[in-house]
Amino acid sequence: MSKEKGLLFFGTAFRLVAIDPTEMRIVVKDGKVPPIPARKSVNYLDAGLPHCAGYAVQGSNLYMMGGHWMRKEALDDPRKIPNVESPADGEAVINSNVYVADLTTKSMEFEFSAVCKTNAPKNKPKVLEVESKLYVMSNFSHMPESYDTPTFEVYDPNTNIVEALPEPPFFPPAFDDQRWFGTLGEKIFVRTKNLLYCYKLETKRWSLIPTATRHIKVFRLGFLVPGFGDVFLKFHNNGVLWAYLADPIYVMPMEDQEFKLEEEAQKAMIEGKIHLQWDKAKFVRMGKFRVGAVVAGEDMDKNLVVFIFTFVASKVDWPRSRVDPYLLSDEANGVPKNTSYFLSLTCLNMGIYNLGPRPSLQEDAIVTAFFAENL
Repeated sequence: MSKEKGLLFFGTAFRLVAIDPTEMRIVVKDGKVPPIPARKSVNYLDAGLPHCAGYAVQGSNLYMMGGHWMRKEALDDPRKIPNVESPADGEAVINSNVYVADLTTKSMEFEFSAVCKTNAPKNKPKVLEVESKLYVMSNFSHMPESYDTPTFEVYDPNTNIVEALPEPPFFPPAFDDQRWFGTLGEKIFVRTKNLLYCYKLETKRWSLIPTATRHIKVFRLGFLVPGFGDVFLKFHNNGVLWAYLADPIYVMPMEDQEFKLEEEAQKAMIEGKIHLQWDKAKFVRMGKFRVGAVVAGEDMDKNLVVFIFTFVASKVDWPRSRVDPYLLSDEANGVPKNTSYFLSLTCLNMGIYNLGPRPSLQEDAIVTAFFAENL
């Protein structure tokens, strides 16, 4: 079992949960899925907190930014976009508060308190920590208020000051414009549908990277494994995990490899009559070569169920030899012995848990997932 210290966080549309991945187990008996051994959790509706917020961990503090409020009576109408309303104090429908929770408290619930406000509200924002500051950007939303300027801001937890930053050149985004938000050194990169933009922290200026159009294809392969610049992971609807090795020059899939869940997990899902939304799974960076995956679904009683597993990835040395990764495509599964493998995945921990009744048909996917070390 893995001995790394840290907490794995995941959030649905209605709750946020933190779990110690080293404590995860698969124990499904008589078709019953056990409750999750959460270190901390919170139900947004019960706590009066916004949904679909962005998160960042700095030290022992968890920061929550943006999101929106939802009415309980609107939960069971899947035909409509979730209705929202202003809190009693009359704040905007979309949240502009910055909340913080101390992760070292003994309370089983996240105890968030508002510490300041952004200059404009942001629904489903992207949040990145760069040089001890939190950069927050508005994301695609059906709510026009999401694009109130400034759509890009930075919050300094040390001074509790929010600063508006230059407007990104790609707002408002299109409906199918799924964006990637990441950092490299002192630069922030944003991938829109077909273009790549760069924001330099030093000059506070946006620029388009015109030669990078062909490189956009690589992000469509899936989740980039930390530590590798050319290995991507992606779930298919049937629960099969595919790994892609991308050519670093032409940025195209050079090889692919199929992994199947180990027998213990398969048996537990069958016994618990669990249906998972594999195409909506979230991958989590847990350090160099270490990855977590969180998949939501439901059992026969319409309870929300999550399957979580962590693993470490390693490349197979050349010349390649047949290996036995924990998720294995082998001869028994119809794969010839001479299949060329390039990646090995070693399981660290796994768990299948019941989070209780779903408050809405909309809670069928993981909205956010991240890992915080040394907690």
